[in-house]
Amino acid sequence: MLRTTGAAAAILILPCSGAAYAATWQTTTALPTTVEYDSNPVLATGKKQSVTRTIIAPDFDIVGTSDQDQLHIGLGLNVVHSSNTAVVRNREDPNLLLGWERETEKGAYGLTASYVESSTLSSQVQETGVVAPDGTQKQYTLGGNWRTALSERSTLVNETEYTDVKYDINTLTPYDELSNRLSWNYAWSDRVELFTRFSMRRYEPASGSGIASSNSYTPTTGFNYKISDRLEGGMYVGVNETSGTNSGPTGQGGFNLHYAGERFDTTFDASRSTIASGNGGFVESDNVRATWSYSIDELSRAGIDTSWQKTTGQTPNTLRNFNTWVSRELSPFWVARLSYTYKQREQDNVPNASANVVGLTLTYSYPEL
Repeated sequence: MLRTTGAAAAILILPCSGAAYAATWQTTTALPTTVEYDSNPVLATGKKQSVTRTIIAPDFDIVGTSDQDQLHIGLGLNVVHSSNTAVVRNREDPNLLLGWERETEKGAYGLTASYVESSTLSSQVQETGVVAPDGTQKQYTLGGNWRTALSERSTLVNETEYTDVKYDINTLTPYDELSNRLSWNYAWSDRVELFTRFSMRRYEPASGSGIASSNSYTPTTGFNYKISDRLEGGMYVGVNETSGTNSGPTGQGGFNLHYAGERFDTTFDASRSTIASGNGGFVESDNVRATWSYSIDELSRAGIDTSWQKTTGQTPNTLRNFNTWVSRELSPFWVARLSYTYKQREQDNVPNASANVVGLTLTYSYPEL
């Protein structure tokens, strides 16, 4: 890890008229270790098999700043030891993030690249409507972005991204996705920001999959509103048109609120979006999420996280999650967290599936340098 950091430092010592930029570094380190019992990790509808998992997930985040340039390096590893490898594999899933951005007089531009391995049982994968046993998803991403101020109040932003997704199980379809989103933001006042966005996405399944390529077009418009110093929210509406379907345009949109009090913090988010899926093509996803946490004292905090998700596609399903937790700061470096999660999935033509998960996490965080 230290050798990687040193290489990044060399990149940021850049020549400019015979001078060198002095880089400023910020490094954060986290090492969470979790032991959890899951009564039904694959959400099987028939014979349920439980698993006890030990998860170690070190994460290193390095940010270097030199004049107009900023370099971001993220390194992580998710190590899983399973008590029943026939249901949940032992895993060593790496993730890597590289990002560079340069500030200009009117805005900025930059490049990003990432590589992430994850289980098909992870929440990030299942949010696309995937229903599968424990397999591996490998995701490669390259992106570019720029923003420029058109006036004192308005800004134009463009984001382009290429994503390659592969699976090691035959029940899911590998695919490439190319997307571009153009946004215009306008600061109506100190409290209100208006925006208009237009997204274009191209889905290319793996050759021989028997699934056709498709395009997705989504114009939206909305606003963000700072209601008070503690409460802010936003809303947007739009439509989506996906090629290869006979349903015509469908509505898209979302609504969110966030309140940060002295002792409690709460968020609410509801949205409908169109996303690429390993089940083949674009799928429509309805999501509702709510979180609430309360500071019991200076060292302890408790919270509840809930979510509801309904996804259309080749395997339409509905996922519900309810999670409650309590955490305790043991020292400036150590935090312990005890959690309980209830999960349920409803799927057409099959019985409902559910699971109970109890976990204990001990996290070591090294202060930012």
